[in-house]
Amino acid sequence: MALRFYLNKGRDKKLNAFRRLDGNLLVGNILAQHNGTYFSTNKLKCTILASRYYFLYGACFTRELAKQLAKFKQVQVSVLVPEDTRYNEYEERKAKESGVTIVKAKKRPGFFESIEWLNYPPADLKTDIVIGVGEQLGKVAQNWKMRYQCKSIQFAGGNDWERVYHDTVFDHAGLLYDRHINRFRGLSLSADIPVAVGPKTADKLSASLRSKGKQVLGFTPGIISEFSSLTHATKDGTDFRVLFVGGINPDNSQEDGVELATKTMAELNDKSYHLIHVGAGKGREQQFANLFHQSGVPKRQFEMRNPPQTDEEWKDLLCEVDLAIMPSGDEEFGGEALVALSAGLPVLVHEESGFGRALKDVGFGQSAIVDSDDPKQWASRIKKVRETNRKTRLEQAALLRSKYDEKYSWAKQCGALVEMMCMMASGMELFFIFIFILLHEKFLQFD
Repeated sequence: MALRFYLNKGRDKKLNAFRRLDGNLLVGNILAQHNGTYFSTNKLKCTILASRYYFLYGACFTRELAKQLAKFKQVQVSVLVPEDTRYNEYEERKAKESGVTIVKAKKRPGFFESIEWLNYPPADLKTDIVIGVGEQLGKVAQNWKMRYQCKSIQFAGGNDWERVYHDTVFDHAGLLYDRHINRFRGLSLSADIPVAVGPKTADKLSASLRSKGKQVLGFTPGIISEFSSLTHATKDGTDFRVLFVGGINPDNSQEDGVELATKTMAELNDKSYHLIHVGAGKGREQQFANLFHQSGVPKRQFEMRNPPQTDEEWKDLLCEVDLAIMPSGDEEFGGEALVALSAGLPVLVHEESGFGRALKDVGFGQSAIVDSDDPKQWASRIKKVRETNRKTRLEQAALLRSKYDEKYSWAKQCGALVEMMCMMASGMELFFIFIFILLHEKFLQFD
């Protein structure tokens, strides 16, 4: 009896630790779905589905997730990509050094979308858990779950990282983000572990699934390590270059932050400010240019560029500019803004964006948040950044990056996810799961 009391007390302590990580997480709901096939002496085989852009900028979240999960000895991580994925031997070697195995899905006759090839993995690829990031890959993961009798994890909201590579269909009535959540609702209901990327998506998705009793794990992406080693110039140039991230729909310019960006540039009324925008969808560049010209922004102060296609091109761009702004409050998260912060670049984001909400809980985070839709306020904050000595503002950006990395640690969040994966795939009762958690204590670093 004494031993049982001790174990129950310890078990409750650990479950509370899970709940502290995310208020919606109830381990009991996951344990109820176990199939009794996993034992802690075996490595859990995890396959992450990826598009053909896995080695390009848009998939940096998926790459970082794979790399971070592979650090845990309980799992064996493979990433399945279409056969036509572009990468070189160096990138494949980097993945291998991170403990990640790249597997190719062969081209299928009659299937013109390469992402559909992922429905037919190599026969020797064994999988206990499949992970889909975003809507398209989530659909493939759902198919895997039914066909191959494996467990599934759905990351809802991660697809905005790849949007620069795809034409996006928008609702002109401004209902894009409602549809965004509704699409993920069905996929999340079917998944064994639904995960929401960022606090904004987590709040909406949790509310939409509340009536079904489905719990959602909130997962806020940490610093992207591939961009954290950039070195910025020590001196300012003649012009102050501002990178406008987001803004991919000129037909919905108010919600997308485009209107606010144009009015902010007009409010600055200074020829030395130069705005660079790389978020336009295919064939929409002229529409964006017209919006800026109509707002009174001279052509020489505004530059439209094709989205960088590689990490190296993004690194060059982030070193070229002095500040990144994300004026849209409707961004579900804002992966580009996080990449800018990861690169040590000063950022200003809208308070109501997903990234803005995440920054509210970070020390020094208010320095990067603008809680207004007034272009005068945005112009004032941009001027304040410029008036700060370059060395000082880069130091401030590095401090914010450090605080953010501490708050949203990949190790902590992936550690919790790995433990959930192991419990879900096992037939152990809570009594034994508590022992299992104790044995792997060094992998868990809850706040």
